[in-house]
Amino acid sequence: MATRTVKCDSGQDLKLQNNGGTGSVTITDAGDLTIDSPADIVLDAEGADITLKDGGTAFGTLKQASGHLVIQPESSKEIILNDGSGTASLTVDTSDVTINDGNLVMGSAGAGIDFSGAQTSATDAGTGTTTSEILNSYEEGTFTLTVECASPGASWPAASSRDTDNSTGYAVYTKIGNVCTVSTYFNAIDLTDGGGALSFTGLPFNGATLVGAGGGFASHQGITWNTSAHVVVRKESGDDELTLYQSIAGGNWSGLSCPNAASTYIYITITYLTA
Repeated sequence: MATRTVKCDSGQDLKLQNNGGTGSVTITDAGDLTIDSPADIVLDAEGADITLKDGGTAFGTLKQASGHLVIQPESSKEIILNDGSGTASLTVDTSDVTINDGNLVMGSAGAGIDFSGAQTSATDAGTGTTTSEILNSYEEGTFTLTVECASPGASWPAASSRDTDNSTGYAVYTKIGNVCTVSTYFNAIDLTDGGGALSFTGLPFNGATLVGAGGGFASHQGITWNTSAHVVVRKESGDDELTLYQSIAGGNWSGLSCPNAASTYIYITITYLTA
């Protein structure tokens, strides 16, 4: 077979052409290599490694391992993903994955962070039954709490006969997983005793259908309740309702009646399980 010589053209570019004369591989005199294919570009390395170098020094390798694509930097180096401006957005080093800018976004409902490989579950510890180890919800915000003086639950009177005050001074919530914590305070000057307990509706999430699905504590200013009693807030199961109770003689609990003094302020924090 005769020896063939590949020469540069008049522009000092090296071109490998097909029979039609169209350049498919171009090496410019500036040192760049352009591969322009009308179809796909295939790199087939039977040794399973494609080594990336700069000036003869390797900085990373593309590997095949059991059919998986492995991107491997050199020892003690990082894998960095930049945004369009060249700013590092995500960094992977030997111990951590760092999001340098922006948020980690879950793209589908129910997806989250799986902790099953990072902790001992209740099942493994023998103290309970684990149902999930995925953190799939976080939310925080504000809400409007309706304050009512009436018997809680289905026995409440019609809305027209309830004493309400919708103007809470502060009502916020934080939900982590299926646990929601709410904090609020309000001035009860517009309330009169409607013959029932001091109750609230309008929570940001309905409660779980459990008896006593949550609990918390209330403090107050300018109220004639039994100040020596232990005042608690109970989350009524399965809906968006709270009711205030205080301990009375004999270890029993009694619903708190509605105050209506101008200087009456009530502060509530409660944590409950959501539906």
